[in-house]
Amino acid sequence: MLEVIGMGVGLVLLFVLVIGLLTQGKVAEAEHDQLRASGTKARGTILAVGAGRVSSRQGSLQIYTRPVTLKVALPTGEAQLKADIVVPEMLQSLLIAGAPCEVIVDPAKPGQVCITAIGNAFGVDTPVDLGTLYSRW
Repeated sequence: MLEVIGMGVGLVLLFVLVIGLLTQGKVAEAEHDQLRASGTKARGTILAVGAGRVSSRQGSLQIYTRPVTLKVALPTGEAQLKADIVVPEMLQSLLIAGAPCEVIVDPAKPGQVCITAIGNAFGVDTPVDLGTLYSRW
């Protein structure tokens, strides 16, 4: 009898976990889109990039969360922001200290940013969509 109850509880917990994971991605995507639509656009520089950690996998693709320090020229003045950027492994090589970038910052929550372009040594910007909430690539 206890085995049946334990198995039932386990299935309910598994179901709740799966539903939570599926809806969390949609919520993060919606918040990311809201940030892109209403945030403040600015130019900046990537000051430092930390090693980060694997935050999820999609098939064989690993998704990392990497701590990034940005120097951003906001309308209110220059600011230094720290953010954890979600980045797929194939785009990690773009996050280089010293690289110029274009960002969108949430004025109410400066830790929420979206990097929309990253420059290289030749002055060419690579369009990206990397954010603290969600990344689209």
